[in-house]
Amino acid sequence: MIWNFETILLCIVCFFGLYSSLFFLFLILDNKEKLDDPKPKRFPSVTVIVPAYNEERTIAKTLRSLLKLDYPRNKLKIFVVDDGSTDRTYEIAKRFENAHKGLVKVFKKQNGGKASALNYGIKRTKSELIVSLDADSFVSRDALKRMVGYFDDPAVMAVTPALKVYKPKGFWRRIQAMEYLLGVFLRKAFALLGSVHVTPGPFSAYRRKFFERYGYYDEGNLTEDIEVALRIQAKGYDIENSIKAEVFTVAPNRFLPLLRQRLRWYTGFIVNLFRYRSLFKQKNNLGLFVLPTSLISILFALSITFLTVKPLFSNFISFLDNIFLLGFKDSFFLLFHTLRLNLFYFGSIFTIVGVVGFSMGAAILWLSKKFSRDRTKLKWNYLIYSVFYIYIYGFWWTAVLVNFLLRRKITW
Repeated sequence: MIWNFETILLCIVCFFGLYSSLFFLFLILDNKEKLDDPKPKRFPSVTVIVPAYNEERTIAKTLRSLLKLDYPRNKLKIFVVDDGSTDRTYEIAKRFENAHKGLVKVFKKQNGGKASALNYGIKRTKSELIVSLDADSFVSRDALKRMVGYFDDPAVMAVTPALKVYKPKGFWRRIQAMEYLLGVFLRKAFALLGSVHVTPGPFSAYRRKFFERYGYYDEGNLTEDIEVALRIQAKGYDIENSIKAEVFTVAPNRFLPLLRQRLRWYTGFIVNLFRYRSLFKQKNNLGLFVLPTSLISILFALSITFLTVKPLFSNFISFLDNIFLLGFKDSFFLLFHTLRLNLFYFGSIFTIVGVVGFSMGAAILWLSKKFSRDRTKLKWNYLIYSVFYIYIYGFWWTAVLVNFLLRRKITW
């Protein structure tokens, strides 16, 4: 074995991946009794705020899912805030208001962004709890009941659901379905560590008094859900998670919309981490372990991209040089032989690690599926995910780095 820089780096990446996977796996298994949601002692008043901009295709299904919630009707309000849509979103939502007066209320305002629409709704309700829901997401019937019991603890300021992909068909949605299912597992693990640092837009619940005391959603923020979660942590409050409160979101099914989404998410994550960098100084699981681990995983994703692209680029340059000496046919076979040797070299070194990692990933996703009552088929989805995701993830972060170096502005 040749212990060059690439080999050492790959060893470090593999060790980190296996160690962190084992840690979270045993954390969940050792705390299985804590996976059940606490039964609420009472039912607090709740307002679900649905910010909507040009969502005529999904808004009706979103509202129908909310109307099916198993929750006392005298404790529930549904606010739709049309954020200056130019399609039939407002018209469709108004039909629900007319059919369910006193339960559904529709507002219309000038376009100001998702955070602006959420703030508009929060300021017009007196409910104890506020729940945000994207207009392209759908909730399970028992989701709200499963979540509100956590608020019996006065230290809990927010509760997150089990967020999943709606109807994961096609290459990109299949990969995202596995990514989200892994996220279900990790968010519960983070909750056990007191370290949830993202409250997703689809159906995260908050105490209204938090916004009144510490300010509303940051309307200029790329990722208002990350910002408010870090703010909650910075103020010393807890964020819980219900692994069985299923919420489904319509994920991008094409490459460019998905890339734009991830550029916004990941850039917003880094910007908000810098803004709340004081969290790293806290002597708790969030500051000492979870946030540093998140940053290390980003560096390792960039490393995987480097390890993949470097030999391909070097071999391609050699291929172009050899064309003049050997001709196209012989140069192509030489390139193929070199790539095959490289693949065999790295593959022979890390075959065992790869098999262990693949098996561990399958075990984690199976447990996530079991504990969250998921009905997605793992077989082919996981195979696609395990082959492609690490490179796609690395590419997304590489794109974020390039955008930062070129100082390109990221927008919705």
